[in-house]
Amino acid sequence: MTKHVGLIGLGNIGGPLCRHLLGSEHELTIFDVSADARALFKDSRAHIADSVADLGARVDVVILSLPNSDVVEQVVFGKGGLAGALTADTVVIDMSSSRPASTRNIALRLAEQNVHMLDAPVSGGTIRAAEGTLTMICGGEPDVFQTCEPILRIFGQQVIHVGPSGAGHLAKAINNLVSATTLASACEAVQLGAQAGLAPEKVIEVINASSGRSVSTELKFPRYILDRSFDDGFAISLMDKDARIALDTAAELGFDTPIGTAVASLWKDAVDAGFGTKSHTAIYEYLETTRGA
Repeated sequence: MTKHVGLIGLGNIGGPLCRHLLGSEHELTIFDVSADARALFKDSRAHIADSVADLGARVDVVILSLPNSDVVEQVVFGKGGLAGALTADTVVIDMSSSRPASTRNIALRLAEQNVHMLDAPVSGGTIRAAEGTLTMICGGEPDVFQTCEPILRIFGQQVIHVGPSGAGHLAKAINNLVSATTLASACEAVQLGAQAGLAPEKVIEVINASSGRSVSTELKFPRYILDRSFDDGFAISLMDKDARIALDTAAELGFDTPIGTAVASLWKDAVDAGFGTKSHTAIYEYLETTRGA
């Protein structure tokens, strides 16, 4: 069924999402606080809204692709925000990487005005966003998920419903904690090999032919690390944020995470050292600085 879809946020992930929606059957209205981001789509068939409230008043489904929970809360409930413009049975889909507790609170407040919410953070980064092969990890009411699943499949065929509101954001954070662990561990291992005289590309070749292989060694090293481009498009500060989301939930549950805590500390140290705005594969470069390389 054709919907009128709104998209707020046209950045590294939101921009590709917009392009895929433009290729779909759905009517599309978009908004971003950046005039430059909006200008990229001025000649497209998308209607460019004057504000988030203008967008909210027009659409059946609103997709948010924003930096963090604080921005999501401001967009939804701030002055001139979405909440005041949405009509009953509109669905808000938060594809940002947000705090589960914040997501649950937003969902409850929107439900008071008969507006539904899904959290549907994505995994795959900018390359898979452009390809339309993202994985979407969804939380929310099953019937709302089923209604919106065809829209989510525009961005990739891996669409996984994991539980109630906030579950998608928690599962995404847990995944990124694992990703942060495998990447940091692989970087340290390759640098150990280099210190002993082994060529980094040969160490990666061995790992990828053996039991230590991971997405970090199979994808990130060949594309972004061995050539020292470090230009994957996902910031160290974002990996730090997602690791902390997972550990904050663990703390709420009284669940001990010695490995996760050690890994998260490394990423926070990288942010504190001024690496936060660099792409997350530059954790390799940060680890070099810690041993004077």
